[in-house]
Amino acid sequence: MKAVEKFITIDGKKVHYYESLISNPKDTVVLLHGKSFKAETWISINADTHFNDIGLNFIAIDYPGWGQSESNEKFWPPTEKYENASIFIEEFSKATKLKRFSLLGASFSGPFIVSFAYRHPENINKLLFIGTVWSEEIAEYVASIDKPALIMYGANDTVIPKEASEKYKKSLRNNKFIVVDGARHPLYLDKPEVFFNAIKDFFS
Repeated sequence: MKAVEKFITIDGKKVHYYESLISNPKDTVVLLHGKSFKAETWISINADTHFNDIGLNFIAIDYPGWGQSESNEKFWPPTEKYENASIFIEEFSKATKLKRFSLLGASFSGPFIVSFAYRHPENINKLLFIGTVWSEEIAEYVASIDKPALIMYGANDTVIPKEASEKYKKSLRNNKFIVVDGARHPLYLDKPEVFFNAIKDFFS
C-alpha cells in the first residue's frame, strides 16, 4: 500500500507527513528523518509498503523546517534537553489522534524520541535508533527508559561515530544492537533489505 501525503497545522505552521494505514496493525511506527534527509527519503525506499507488509502502520513526518514542513523557531533549534522536540511529537500525536505507537529516530532525531519517551512513556511501545547521535544532556533520560529498543549502525558510517550507538546499547535496558556491514550512515539506503528484515524481526 502506498502512503498518502497529508498536511496538518501545528502551532500555526504547516506540517507535512506521509501516512499508510492498514487493518489490524501490530503497531504504528512514526518515523523521523536525519538532518540531511526528509520524510520523502523513506518513500524512496518503499518503506511505506514494507512496513505495511510487516503488519505496521507507517507515518513519516517532515520535521519543522525540513521537506515540505514550515520552519518554526519553537521546535528548532533544539532546547537543552530536546523538550521542544518532545512537544512537537506530542502535538503531532494529538493532532493525528495517536495514543500508543513506536518511534523511529534516524541520525539527529535520536534525542528527539528519547525526550518524548522519557516524558510520555505511556504513549510508547518501542523505540528504534538508526545511526543516531548521542547527547550527554539526555543520558539520564536514556538510562531511565524501559522500552524495547532496536539500535542499528552502519559499519562504514563516517558521520556519526559508532560510540554513539554503543552508548545507547549500554544505557537502554532492553535492546537489540545490529551493526550493518557495508553500510554508510544512511544504512537504510545502502542495505534496505537488511534494514527491513531487522524491523520485521523486531516486531515479530
